[in-house]
Amino acid sequence: MRIVIYIIVGLLVLLGLGVLIILFGHVVLKVIIGLLGLGIVVFVHEAGHYLAAKSFGITVQTFSIGWGKKIYSFHRGGTEYCISLFPVGGYCQLKGEDVLKEAIENNSDYVEAEEGSLFFVPPWKRIIVFFAGPFMNLLFSIVVLSVIWFNGFTYHSPDNRIILVSDYSAGKVYPADMAGLKSGDKIIEIDNKTIHNYQDMRETIALNPQKKMNMIVERGGQTIELKIEPSLNKTTGAGIIGVYPWMDPVISKIEPKSPADLAGLMPGDFITEVSGNPVKNQMDFFSGLESKPENIEIKYFRNNTKYSALLELTYNEKGQTNPGFIFDIHEYSTPGYSPLGAVVKGVHESFSILFLSIKGIKTLFKGVDINQAVSGPIRITYMVGDLAASAFSESFKAGIISFFQFLCLISIALFFMNLLPIPAIDGGQIVFSLCEIIFRRNFKPKVIYRYQIVGFVFIFLLLFFTLFNDIIFFINK
Repeated sequence: MRIVIYIIVGLLVLLGLGVLIILFGHVVLKVIIGLLGLGIVVFVHEAGHYLAAKSFGITVQTFSIGWGKKIYSFHRGGTEYCISLFPVGGYCQLKGEDVLKEAIENNSDYVEAEEGSLFFVPPWKRIIVFFAGPFMNLLFSIVVLSVIWFNGFTYHSPDNRIILVSDYSAGKVYPADMAGLKSGDKIIEIDNKTIHNYQDMRETIALNPQKKMNMIVERGGQTIELKIEPSLNKTTGAGIIGVYPWMDPVISKIEPKSPADLAGLMPGDFITEVSGNPVKNQMDFFSGLESKPENIEIKYFRNNTKYSALLELTYNEKGQTNPGFIFDIHEYSTPGYSPLGAVVKGVHESFSILFLSIKGIKTLFKGVDINQAVSGPIRITYMVGDLAASAFSESFKAGIISFFQFLCLISIALFFMNLLPIPAIDGGQIVFSLCEIIFRRNFKPKVIYRYQIVGFVFIFLLLFFTLFNDIIFFINK
């Protein structure tokens, strides 16, 4: 009878989700994808604790997929396996985690450890159990990225030409201006790293704020050597130099029933003028919309014949408009690596993300706006879903790859953050177990309890701070 009820409840939940998707469209879909992504990352983490505990004979009392009220469960091998109501990650409850509370209530000077409990095994085994969760996140990233590089993938990016921001917003000088760059320059190399496209350049610049770098530029068929020092974007913590990507004004995609579609524009059309002003790149086109005209006249070439079209535009409450087309962006393909090469690439990329996470912590002490730079679970959930949904609109394969690449980024961040020596998380528990080995004695329950309370207070304040930031982020959005 209970199974029937669960099935009915499950069908009602699916029906409700379907109604929400119909009513609110992509927003609900993004949240669902984001919850699924976070669920995978947390599940992998808890699975690491589970496997390590089982291997050392520690009883796992409960292993749950999801949180909250249990909607289905069964027992096997002394463990209760369950599916809980809130489908984000899960938890692994080990025997002995509650004996600390009992020892304090009984005013005991030591923790009574039963066979099969967490405190029954020696400290070095507990260290492995605590480390296993973060390690599984690292291993997850290595495996996933290895598979991605083994199969190869395609991605889209403008080429390595740039446009100066200062050409379209007077009054501010950027590092690109001080370095002597000009619109139309092609960035070939930065600090001995070959730059193939704008994405290569953006990543290299973003990772090196306030660092002087050598740059090789192609201009008018000649190469020029320049020096540049990216400034620190205090909102994101990334390096910026004040450039846009250069995109030729060639239409690659038309949205159905959009102004461009109604005006008869087609993929492949080369725009040359907008309202009488010449257009050399996408910024020339969009600068012609700054005055918010109700209609614009576009001149363009199609099959070497010049045409003109009139676009009627509408604007939203933020003064934004969508002409209904996107300009052509180049497609790049990575080759499929050999199995060994893919693993090496997966390891290298995972540790690169780890070093970037450490570097990101340092930037928080350089005047970065923490309110903007630090994200909480709500914003991360939305970001996972938003990125994946955008990539899925391109193709299913692109969506899957983007989805799992971002999960790898979160997994590495979870690996790093969980190993910080903060009480109540894995890193703090490892430090405490190491102290037991070094001082060769067990600590009193009250000492352990106070140590953990400090951690819980810190985590609660951090969670409150990030949730507040997330709410403000979505209000502004």
